[in-house]
Amino acid sequence: MGSVFANLILDVGDIDRSLAFYHDLLHLPIGRQEVFAGHRLAYLVAGQTEILLLQQPKDEQNPTLHRSGGLVMKFYVSGLRDVASFLHQMRVTVLQDLEMPSIGERTLLVADPDGYAVLLAEPVETLH
Repeated sequence: MGSVFANLILDVGDIDRSLAFYHDLLHLPIGRQEVFAGHRLAYLVAGQTEILLLQQPKDEQNPTLHRSGGLVMKFYVSGLRDVASFLHQMRVTVLQDLEMPSIGERTLLVADPDGYAVLLAEPVETLH
């Protein structure tokens, strides 16, 4: 049997704060939300992939969990220059400022509320 990527699970400290970032700022649709045994879950639709935000009950959360350790999520957006300006206004933590190369992709690397790295990219339009 081959492997199939099912979804990305992010352990978050505050699901409302995470939804404000992923849904309100990045406009990822919420597929569904539920509570199970004190755990709050929100499923976000990201193309063919699903991102599961999981907030554990306070007494089960690990305050020493370091969430920025190498994971980078990449999203394609349009109008990256405007998106970057908006995220700066919203005081989102910028890890690497907007790069505007003449070929390839424009990129902006930010951190979500839990410190996960989020790379926003937009292909550079070229003349043929």
